[in-house]
Amino acid sequence: MDLKLNGKTALVTGGSEGIGKGIARALAQEGVDVAICARRKEPLEAAAAEIAKETKRKVVPITADLSKDADTRSFVEQGHKALGRVDIMVNNAGSSPGGVLEHLSEADWEQSLQLKFMGYVRCLRYVLPIMVKQGGGRVVNLIGNDGVKPSYWEIAPG
Repeated sequence: MDLKLNGKTALVTGGSEGIGKGIARALAQEGVDVAICARRKEPLEAAAAEIAKETKRKVVPITADLSKDADTRSFVEQGHKALGRVDIMVNNAGSSPGGVLEHLSEADWEQSLQLKFMGYVRCLRYVLPIMVKQGGGRVVNLIGNDGVKPSYWEIAPG
């Protein structure tokens, strides 16, 4: 499939496994150079090496915990520096604790909000000035299907 992305660049959060890794791979297969982040260094570096070998594209692993502002800023800045520009920002990182309202603790809510919501806000705060300065870009925010399906068990992510 040709999505006309050849030569573009992207930042993908949560890129060491699952949906994020799949997105990074699909973008690289379309000719996109990608910077990926995740909290765990070893799986992140393994994913980057695997995708780069498979696609012959530049894939830059950057360890970052998006619940921390300094890590988020570092990911965007390092990704921008390594790729030269940021055409696409894919916010995908994180999962939230499952449970019903009466069983979720304050810590569960805080974890969910800091990573899934504020992590996306932090990425946007740092990537949007880059995109404005370069004259454009695209942002994709993924939340999964928890935001659209009725579920008593998935209240925090939804």
